[in-house]
Amino acid sequence: MKRELLLTIFLITFYLSHCQNCNCDITLNGLSSTSLNIIWASQTSYSPGNTICIPSGTYRGIRFYDFEGTEAAPLTIINCGGKVIIDESHYSGIDFQRSKFIHLTGTGDSIYQYGFDVVDTGGGSVGVNLQNLSTDIEVDHIEVSHAGFAGIMAKTDPQCSRPETWRRNGFIMKNLNIHDNYVHNTGGEGLYIGFTGGYKLNSNRSCSGDPIYGHWLENVDVYNNIFEDIDWDAIQLNLVRANGIIRNNTVKDYGTDGRWGQSFALSLGGGIYSVHNNYLENNNLGKGWGMQLISGQSGTKIFNNVFVGPKKHGIFLHQRHDFDDLMKGYYIVNNTIIEPEHAGIHYNSKIIHPINPQDKYRKQDEVPNFFVNNLIVNPGYDFEGGNTWKQNQESYVDFNDKSTRDSMAINIYTNLLTRDMDTLGLVDVTNNNFSPATLNSNLVNSGTDISSWGITFDISTQPRPSGHSHDIGAFEFQQTSGNFLSAVLPNLIDNSPSETSLFYPNPVKTSFQIINKKQEKVQLEIISLQGRIIYQNEYTMGNNLNVEELSSGLYIIRLKAQNFQELHKIIIQ
Repeated sequence: MKRELLLTIFLITFYLSHCQNCNCDITLNGLSSTSLNIIWASQTSYSPGNTICIPSGTYRGIRFYDFEGTEAAPLTIINCGGKVIIDESHYSGIDFQRSKFIHLTGTGDSIYQYGFDVVDTGGGSVGVNLQNLSTDIEVDHIEVSHAGFAGIMAKTDPQCSRPETWRRNGFIMKNLNIHDNYVHNTGGEGLYIGFTGGYKLNSNRSCSGDPIYGHWLENVDVYNNIFEDIDWDAIQLNLVRANGIIRNNTVKDYGTDGRWGQSFALSLGGGIYSVHNNYLENNNLGKGWGMQLISGQSGTKIFNNVFVGPKKHGIFLHQRHDFDDLMKGYYIVNNTIIEPEHAGIHYNSKIIHPINPQDKYRKQDEVPNFFVNNLIVNPGYDFEGGNTWKQNQESYVDFNDKSTRDSMAINIYTNLLTRDMDTLGLVDVTNNNFSPATLNSNLVNSGTDISSWGITFDISTQPRPSGHSHDIGAFEFQQTSGNFLSAVLPNLIDNSPSETSLFYPNPVKTSFQIINKKQEKVQLEIISLQGRIIYQNEYTMGNNLNVEELSSGLYIIRLKAQNFQELHKIIIQ
């Protein structure tokens, strides 16, 4: 018999009241500090849109069954009169089952940033658990510490005895917002969302030989959370088939158990994601790995993230299933990866779970993936001059197969790969501030314009670009006045009115052309960063200009005509 059946459940008495400072419609008085508190919707007189208050105090776990708001009028559950402390020795701290359209928030008292504080849970139990077909839930301003397992968990695992939990029968967990929480000192994951036992064509669970799969998720937004001292993965998220967003989170000291394959800062799989503006720092003696993406969908973007000292790779990508769109893969853009144990980025496109059995182990080299504007500093790999097909670049951006590397080469550009951090001109490396300190940093204005990919801001949500072009790495140097070129080349710029010309391609290997609908012919100069004019001639718009004889590097292009002048940067590869 389960321990739960042996418990004497404390019966809650509900009082309808109005708490002036919390705008309560219902106050849950009489919660127990000695027994698990079980609250049934069927025994509560409430309406969608009501605010349910929990008075400040210390209680055992609280379990909500069958509560339902609506999309337009969710139920709000909030602390009132101070902090609510949950100290549970056997079960999960706060638990929702068969509930939907719920907002759990610790904003009931302005004195406390985290109005709910789950200080302990039983072994293998969870701080905040959203389970048993629950959906459409927001959780914010909750502190969870010393959970026996995950800090916050949201999923319903498929069970043979409950066909309604199988993916094929239609349940989808939707509209999940987890934000502004503080999770630390967990025995398992910090955040655990979605079933991890299979994606499309493989499953580790079957019923009488029939494989079953975990439910899909849609519209999941994880942001502004802090994770510290996490024994396993800090954030594990799986099966988000639409709008999976992981943004603006801070992760420090994760994977502290050193558990193989479950020590990532971010572990994502089986869905489409935008992973951006996260700061991920490993300070636990090399136990915490970087991030992994397993079998993501086409169009997944990983950008503006900072990885500091990850074990293994900074970003590990393994596309084990067929891409759903052969025209696009992943966009790995404007990340800052500092001193990974292995490579900054590692990509393996080999199919393990194919649609067509004949495709097993086929490499998906035809699907383009983009690795652009990343800063990777001092990786542990050192292929330079080695007796393999891998050379210098593979120490930074690594591939399982030469054919994959060769097919992706055209999409790997304007990254800054270096062994010497001291040459980058960063603000404060000692304190892990890897933003450019001045306009003279070789990160500034050296990247490719990726606005067409929807990336128009940096890790601090400042506009990108700020100057003449995009910067490399997660930080965009914010130019408050003047022009980058006037700072670098003060003798080359006057105050003539300017227009905007189109350069294509840029970066360039052999030749480029310029288009400007208002100008037919201009005087064109190519100027080195030392201010020396190395080429000048008349140029007709639309013609190809060959630059094969010029050394690789960054140059200034000046276009001049009557009442017209433009300055542009161009990268020659």
